[in-house]
Amino acid sequence: MWKANRGKEGGWDVVLDWAPYVSERLVLIGEDGKSAGRYYTITIGADTLTKSLSDLRTADGWNDFSDDSGAASRAIREVLINIITDQGKRLPRTPVVARTGWHHLPDVGLTYVYADGRTYPNGRFARVIGAPEPIRRAAAPLDRAASDAECRRAVGDIAAHGWASLMALAVGARSLAYSLRPVSAAFVLDAAPNSGKTSAAHTARSLLLTHRPHAWPPVPTKGMSSTATDIECALDFEGDMPTLLDDIPLTRASSSAQIRDMEKKLELVIRAAGNATEIKGRRNRDLTAKPANRVRSIPVIAAQMLPPNMQESLYRRSVVVYLSRDGGEVDWRWYKAGGGQRLTVPLRTIGDKIIAQLHALRDADGYLEDLERQAFAELAPHVEAVLPERSDTMDGVLTAAAAMLSGLGLVAAATDMSASDLISVAAAPLADSLSRQAARMDAQSTAQDGVATAVGEVLRRAFSRGRLHIRDEKGVIRPSVSGQVEQDQGLTPKRDGSGWEGKGPAAYWLPHRGPALGITTKNLNMLLKESGDRRVNCYVDRALPDALLQADAILRNSSQKDRVASHRVRVGAENLRLLLLKPDLIWDF
Repeated sequence: MWKANRGKEGGWDVVLDWAPYVSERLVLIGEDGKSAGRYYTITIGADTLTKSLSDLRTADGWNDFSDDSGAASRAIREVLINIITDQGKRLPRTPVVARTGWHHLPDVGLTYVYADGRTYPNGRFARVIGAPEPIRRAAAPLDRAASDAECRRAVGDIAAHGWASLMALAVGARSLAYSLRPVSAAFVLDAAPNSGKTSAAHTARSLLLTHRPHAWPPVPTKGMSSTATDIECALDFEGDMPTLLDDIPLTRASSSAQIRDMEKKLELVIRAAGNATEIKGRRNRDLTAKPANRVRSIPVIAAQMLPPNMQESLYRRSVVVYLSRDGGEVDWRWYKAGGGQRLTVPLRTIGDKIIAQLHALRDADGYLEDLERQAFAELAPHVEAVLPERSDTMDGVLTAAAAMLSGLGLVAAATDMSASDLISVAAAPLADSLSRQAARMDAQSTAQDGVATAVGEVLRRAFSRGRLHIRDEKGVIRPSVSGQVEQDQGLTPKRDGSGWEGKGPAAYWLPHRGPALGITTKNLNMLLKESGDRRVNCYVDRALPDALLQADAILRNSSQKDRVASHRVRVGAENLRLLLLKPDLIWDF
């Protein structure tokens, strides 16, 4: 580029000694099949990168080019954008999608787009953007396809080495048809460390992905230690393919902050999956609605422990499989000894066959509905045997479980095997796992409903039996709660008549805080454990505040995002960290 010097005739200065070369014009296809944005493949010096038009309007959009000196100026960028768009309009339009899976592309119709940019049918003129490099490499085709005999042998090996692995394979296969007929639920593997949950999940993942340079285990979607936004974007990109969020790293010693973080992420993922809604709403700068991220497959979540206070409503939107280290659900030793490695080629072949079969269907929704009906008919008797009086809530979980199990029908069709034979391997143990989930849901519902009541009962008894006493907001021992007798406040008069005395830990009456009854987490949990009440004697100190907050037993701290369940309160000369209990749990006013 050159620019004339003002006031000088015939003089020119070099502004830039390079110009961008555009090799592709990419048009993003939105959810409605219409154009939703522009991208260009640009070469500058030794770098060839794909950039959106909006990226090019900012200095950050040019930073990845190592030879773009001079593009920091806004005026120069505007000229360069004109050069790029002028070159682009002379090139053919290449459709681009921002996620994998099934798309209705202009002029060619239903097309499956892989993470590495391949399509089924082959040669469809389309590209995918936003694929993380590990995922793109893992999606690249293998050197060969497995024979039919190899595929059948692989499925037989999976079934022989754990029903949970076969169930995970069913979930992965059913995920390939998600856009054609959604399954609004999450699949959760709840297991202790070294119980095979990751091996089971990777069995499903291997239908489309093979990690490089080592073929096993495949690369996960995201780790649960990633940020919520990172998980959200990764799930949105991975449409119609087996997903894996690995691994929820909670233990009984985890802090309340760690538990709260996992609860937040599970809330985002499971509720969006179960309700078929956006994960989190988005707005443009002018406050108009912006397309938001969605769960586009059956999310598979591996956990060594679910949050102890996970809401019953999240269980209701999930199918949970419980694994033990040596219970036979997954033969993790076989996978570790090389069994998983030997599955790689057959599973990739099965995944490609399922996609081809789905594309050939005239009525995919009807076909998938028939498979779900068959799976439900074979699963229901086993569930009836272990849950004869199940709730309406569990009927919804059963329907979701059958829809996931129907993925074995897709596997059977791709391998010329019997769907009933495969389903029979998983149906009975899956029913047992669902009965355990039902018990957990009942216990969670009871616990959430009864925690507040139990806390009130424990404290009322502690006051009346002299194991807890009241102090006022200055820390003075005296009757402070209007309308309540001294004994109900844990107080007795001193023998010399000079005041009051109380035994046990202190609770502080704070009339200007709600009113509220303040007590330290440590002292409250000590009283709860001493009570022996099963509703409230199972919490560690770190988990108790969040449990009480969920049970609506304490006041929320709206001024501290990292300490929403406790408050810093000035009591006399001390600055205490207290839980603020609602007093009507304890006394009648």
